[in-house]
Amino acid sequence: MFDKLVQTPYEKMIVACLTAREAADLENIHALYKQCQEQRLFTFAQEHECTSIVAARLQALGKSSIRWDTALDEWKYRLSQRFEVLDNLAAALKAENIPLIALKNAGIARGIYPHPEECPMGDFDVLVKKSDFERAHEIVMQQGFELGFRAAETIEEEGVQAGLISGGTEYKKDLADDILWLELQWRPVAGRWIAPEVEPIADDLFETSIPIEGTDVRLMDPVSNLLQVCLHTAKHSYVRAPGLRLHTDVDRIVRAYPKLDWDAFIDRARAMRVTVSVYFSLVIPAELLGTPIPESVLRCLEPPKWQKDFLFKSIAKAGLFHPLEHKFSRPKYLAFAAMLFDSPKACFKSAFPSPEYMKKLYHLTSGRQLPACYAKRFFNLIFKRVKV
Repeated sequence: MFDKLVQTPYEKMIVACLTAREAADLENIHALYKQCQEQRLFTFAQEHECTSIVAARLQALGKSSIRWDTALDEWKYRLSQRFEVLDNLAAALKAENIPLIALKNAGIARGIYPHPEECPMGDFDVLVKKSDFERAHEIVMQQGFELGFRAAETIEEEGVQAGLISGGTEYKKDLADDILWLELQWRPVAGRWIAPEVEPIADDLFETSIPIEGTDVRLMDPVSNLLQVCLHTAKHSYVRAPGLRLHTDVDRIVRAYPKLDWDAFIDRARAMRVTVSVYFSLVIPAELLGTPIPESVLRCLEPPKWQKDFLFKSIAKAGLFHPLEHKFSRPKYLAFAAMLFDSPKACFKSAFPSPEYMKKLYHLTSGRQLPACYAKRFFNLIFKRVKV
């Protein structure tokens, strides 16, 4: 299905390289490399934010060059700087009895995948308990970060109090020749994708979290971690920036845990009513990267044919490649996002949570304030980049 969307030698080359190192087909990569013009391949890899991965594969083939070696060395250096900042932050938080979980690619690079230079990323997302959020914010600021937003179109407000409502705050730190963006979160999953009543609680995730040797940073347990990256990929519509490389998150986690409890994963996805969005987050890397996801798992999560066909055709039309291109018109995006829910009821509950939840979230003192808050939330979910 999705493999048919990979057409040109450059597209095939990128996909072949994105597969985890231990599973990469070097013979196939070599054959594809011979069909590519090097400068065009380098530009294509840059566009898809996977230059370091392609460079590592070319080094393994003995086909590297100065430009590829330089790109790989630069990312290794930047990543070592970023890891040092992350480790220092985790240590500072631990000194205050505040545990820290690294989310998504930050956690994969720091504690799962043995070749972190093959884990390109734009920022670090980290999780703390809500009860620790205000103190964690102070420590982040003490570590040299300043508040800021990467996305200019966001309607979120700056500050810790706004973060207590939205689910997190964003920061940046200058690292000489690099800028590290950090998102400090107390909500592990973007609320727009699931109803608040079934949203995972950070405190529960810390109970099952895993330590990373040599650092005070922690990881979510394998099932929670996989579910989180699946929802993150869905949040980016599987194809929007940073695009295809997001699917390596699923690939890296699945390969790292060959004994992953798939029954627990399916049960959790069903309980959260996210089987449709999770299905596509699994089937795409399974078909493109050869990620070893059991067929029985995909069958359990597979949506009805009409829904599956609609979503596949939408993804195919948007295209797996060129993530910076405009992928969806506003109406088509809204239709696509609505189809990712398991049912119309799940979609409605995500857009319109219970009055009790809204009162707690927005600190309302009167029920008469609810209509305005519901209207604001609905507008934000449709038109703005917003966490809640």
